[in-house]
Amino acid sequence: MALKLKIGSPVAGEDFFGRNAELRKAETLIEDNNLMLAAPRRVGKTSFAKRLMEVQGAKGWNTIFIDLEEITNTKHFFKAFYDELMTLPEAKLKDKIASGLKKWLSGVEISTANLPVKATVKIGAPGNDDFKELADVLNMLDNHALIVLDELTVLLESLSALDDGGQMVRTFLNQFRALRSATTEKCSWLICSSIGVRNFTTQHNLSDTINDVADFDLGAFSDEEATAFVAQLSQSIGVEINSKVTRYLLDKIGWNIPYFIQLLLSRLPIGEISKANIDDAYNGLLQTGSFDTWHERLNKEYGINKDAAKLVLQYLCIDAKGKSRDSIYNHVYAKYPTIENDDFGLLLRALMTDGYLVRTDNLYRFRSPLLRDYWKVTYC
Repeated sequence: MALKLKIGSPVAGEDFFGRNAELRKAETLIEDNNLMLAAPRRVGKTSFAKRLMEVQGAKGWNTIFIDLEEITNTKHFFKAFYDELMTLPEAKLKDKIASGLKKWLSGVEISTANLPVKATVKIGAPGNDDFKELADVLNMLDNHALIVLDELTVLLESLSALDDGGQMVRTFLNQFRALRSATTEKCSWLICSSIGVRNFTTQHNLSDTINDVADFDLGAFSDEEATAFVAQLSQSIGVEINSKVTRYLLDKIGWNIPYFIQLLLSRLPIGEISKANIDDAYNGLLQTGSFDTWHERLNKEYGINKDAAKLVLQYLCIDAKGKSRDSIYNHVYAKYPTIENDDFGLLLRALMTDGYLVRTDNLYRFRSPLLRDYWKVTYC
């Protein structure tokens, strides 16, 4: 069956493509480790995490997926956890949760008549006892659980913006670390985030709160995988593209992530495709808003460094080969003389982690020619 062209949304089941080697490695590691899925945005972290859930679920594991992107406080974090626990299929789980969460949830009437259950709950202010009660409930599970937390840093950023946010974030991360430790025998944790979790914890001197989690790198498709991906997607949308034109398409993109490949394929005409068709689709794509979120995220996520980040990207978009660190720093320092060298280093690392830049032969350049050309057309 041909793959469906789904742009931007996580895929599962028959629409998931490739990643066989990464899945085998993750399947082995997750047995005895908590993992941090480290990858820039749009690489396919959420799809990969959900595929791993399918793999572990087929072994009899419980699987829990919690999307934290819209969760802005710890109260909602616990509610989301509660909702997901109530959907698990273990025969006695509903009674265990009703018993185990009795102290955790206030003002809750839990119906155990049918599963899955979505209850409206009123939750008291979270604290040490809340995490302890959650650990007690998770340790009641008969089967091992894979728990995926997606977009953790979005929650952390929301917490840090609250009154006394710095202390709230440290408390949350310390308690979350204790939760992972207390549930080692029953749970494996997979943490995902489009914003670098380690960037956040480094900037806030909180690296000790996640030093029990191993990084798992998820990169772009190999050329072989990307070629096969193009072939299968082309078939599903009625596009005929030979091997030479496929190579031309991938060279234009310059970074074999599914999202970029899908975007370009979606703009091709039905029928036989030429290099000229690729050029037309590519140039047309640069005029759309498909990459606007990359600029918007600088405003939202880079805080006091957002203007310096924009200046770095504007400087680099004019040179495909890239610039040295000293050259970039001098350019930024000329406009923002208060920026410290260490802070500048953290900024460059964040831009690399988030998929904007890559370092090659001591030169920093845009990770994707497609993103660089968009930046050049739009902001330079």
